[in-house]
Amino acid sequence: MQIEIRENHFLLLSQKAIFWQETQTLLIGDLHLGKITHFRKEGIAVPYIAADNNFERLNEIVRNTGATRIIFLGDLFHNKYNAEWETFRAWRSQHFYIEMIIVIGNHDVLPVSMFLEADLQVFVDDFEEENFVFTHHPKVEPDPSKFVFAGHVHPVFTTYGKGRQSLRLPCFVVDQNQAILPSFGVFTGGFQMELVDNRKIYITTETKVFSVG
Repeated sequence: MQIEIRENHFLLLSQKAIFWQETQTLLIGDLHLGKITHFRKEGIAVPYIAADNNFERLNEIVRNTGATRIIFLGDLFHNKYNAEWETFRAWRSQHFYIEMIIVIGNHDVLPVSMFLEADLQVFVDDFEEENFVFTHHPKVEPDPSKFVFAGHVHPVFTTYGKGRQSLRLPCFVVDQNQAILPSFGVFTGGFQMELVDNRKIYITTETKVFSVG
């Protein structure tokens, strides 16, 4: 699904990321790497295959888009250091040719030095380029002269069938001056979003993105 924002073109990917075509940039929010390992240490039976899914989808979108840059919109790593960080470092070294930027999120509690050592450019607050702002927390009142891309919320939307059955799916939320990305990471939950004036919602399945409303 391609949308146009401020005369730039963005592909909404079923893998729950956005590809900014003019700059060959992937926008990815809320991986929460390390969360599954953390839960397993706490005795919650989450299969390791769930963690593998994150890296499989990362590899897929890098391969399919030919991205030369990735901007992580915060919450790249969920908690304190665990073994998943080493998996990420290995993945990052395999993709040394891609520029990577992180805007720090509320769950990114690892020392900034660890992100720098993994060859990520770090922005504690917003990262701005042209008339776009890349951040973790959505803006309550975005500057109308700029357009914001944010994460944090883990937006989902519920659709209803004729037989009262319902389906709750991750979604992209695009308002007049701001877009909120779904959580890229698996096992992260979600916050129900509603259609309001000047808002478009795009739900994503494992294979397709659909506009609703």
